[in-house]
Amino acid sequence: MHILIVSQWFDPEPTFKGMLFAKELQRQGHRVSVLTGFPNYPGGKVYPGYRVRAFQRETMDDISILRVALYPSHDGSAAKRVLNYLSFALSASIGALLVERPDVAYVYHPPATVALPALVLKLLRGVPYLYDVQDLWPDTLAATGMVKSSAALALVGKGMSGVYRMASRIAVLSPGFRTALERRGIPAGRMDVIANWADEAQIRVTSNVNSPSSQWPLGLKGKFVVTFAGNLGKAQALETVLNAAELLKDRENIRFLLVGEGVEASGLAKEAKARGLGNVFFVPRQPISEIGEFLARSDALLVHLRDDPLFEITIPSKTQAYLMAGRPILMGVKGDAATLVAEAGAGLAFEPENPAQLANAVIKLQSYSPTQRQAMGAAAAKYYSEKLALNVGARRFGRALFIASLSKPRVFGPKRAADVVISALALAALAAPMSVVGILIRKKLGSPVVFRQMRPGRDGELFEMYKFRTMTDERDLDGELLPDAQRLTRFGSLLRSTSIDELPELWNVLKGDMSLVGPRPLLPRYSKYFTEEEGLRSVVRPGITGWAQINGRNTASWDDRLARDVYYVKSCSLRLDAKILLLTAAKVFRRNGVVVDPESLMQNLDDERHARGAL
Repeated sequence: MHILIVSQWFDPEPTFKGMLFAKELQRQGHRVSVLTGFPNYPGGKVYPGYRVRAFQRETMDDISILRVALYPSHDGSAAKRVLNYLSFALSASIGALLVERPDVAYVYHPPATVALPALVLKLLRGVPYLYDVQDLWPDTLAATGMVKSSAALALVGKGMSGVYRMASRIAVLSPGFRTALERRGIPAGRMDVIANWADEAQIRVTSNVNSPSSQWPLGLKGKFVVTFAGNLGKAQALETVLNAAELLKDRENIRFLLVGEGVEASGLAKEAKARGLGNVFFVPRQPISEIGEFLARSDALLVHLRDDPLFEITIPSKTQAYLMAGRPILMGVKGDAATLVAEAGAGLAFEPENPAQLANAVIKLQSYSPTQRQAMGAAAAKYYSEKLALNVGARRFGRALFIASLSKPRVFGPKRAADVVISALALAALAAPMSVVGILIRKKLGSPVVFRQMRPGRDGELFEMYKFRTMTDERDLDGELLPDAQRLTRFGSLLRSTSIDELPELWNVLKGDMSLVGPRPLLPRYSKYFTEEEGLRSVVRPGITGWAQINGRNTASWDDRLARDVYYVKSCSLRLDAKILLLTAAKVFRRNGVVVDPESLMQNLDDERHARGAL
């Protein structure tokens, strides 16, 4: 599979989904190319060896890269930041027309403007895309104060909803992100929760933590050291650490170490000095290749963010590095991040911006024996290795990208147009005959004439499916409905054998719940019994008829029917649809493979697979 990575940032810039990610996808058998800008992050100046030009092609580790022009900037100016984002989006939209057409695009967000080249790829070149949401817009814009206009935030929100709906697949970094997008109408079945990984290529956790280091501050040897490593900004609310340190200043063996830089760094250092906090140490930002030693030499690693609802659904990126380092974690973030640490058995959580709780957590962790803390660190490393590591995440992305590639814009667009035209014409032409059928059903079987039932549609979203009624409401002495075979009359059998009972589904097709051709929508309770491969049937809209219906219909086994559904999804084309429609018409005319009471021939899927699993 040919994957195009679309990202404003790429190596040699520091980025989560850069060369490390591309090479892992390549190692797993995919062909990878990149559409990106000229490197200028985080300083806002173009890196040595590069100069901004319209386009530049290069190859790094057998990966083809197309760099496009942008306005280099990354300072506090909102206008310059907007110009930086928009210039890349416009240049990349042109670049999207120049790269070799991939099977699928991987799109890294933020910034949200990267959606523009993604839409160009889909609308002009028929390339489906997976949208990797690392930052919720407009939520983040509002929380950070970057945008204060409610009208502007609402406009950004509408734009992002459109981008999400156009995406064939969406990756989010936490369950909370998925819930937030569900509230905006994005189907849960279209989203994959794939957490970030650490920079495994550069972060090296030294095995000899007692080795001398010129960067390790004097006064920490032999102490219980709690380390925070990363950005010292407003969102981190690190005054909480100073307040906790003040509560613990009489405990001679406890020290706090803050490693990094940021807008709050100098203020925090001055405040610590003014308050006489000799138990708080500061070290400037370290190269990522050297941060591993700081993590390994620490007794506990601290994560902390301001107490804001937005942060309850995120997992700070340092969490993965801390887990990989195999040290106990003190998690000062509510929600998904705290849940992750608890699930891993990797540390203790405390309420953010609560110095007393942080101090108590430090005391509690220190009270554990070295063996207990080592076990906690080992659990952290094991959890990272098994669930969050690069090879694990990239494999999940590979699967998600494959599923996204099945949503073929050049097929799905015309297919939907044909569905609308044909179903509208058929409903108009069959209005009179369907009315007659309705009158006969009312007379022979009772009311209501139309049978309604919830069924899973595309992406597993439930919809109400319509069919003509074919059974009576006869009940036993206890008021329970009789078995289907006893309630199915000769008239109902005729409706089923001629497929007349399916005609109301044309309304489902017109509405967009279904397609003329696709996997038949089964009962919702069956879904949990599908294998991962069989779950692919939800990538497309369910159909009135399908590949399984012309290859055995109700006489085929469940395994065969579901396998044929998956074949259709993988092979979906307008030609195949036309073939299925023609063969369906022939089978209906000849009444081949018709079983009016399927339960008389085979078990329900859930019963069959439950029984199979019990053996």
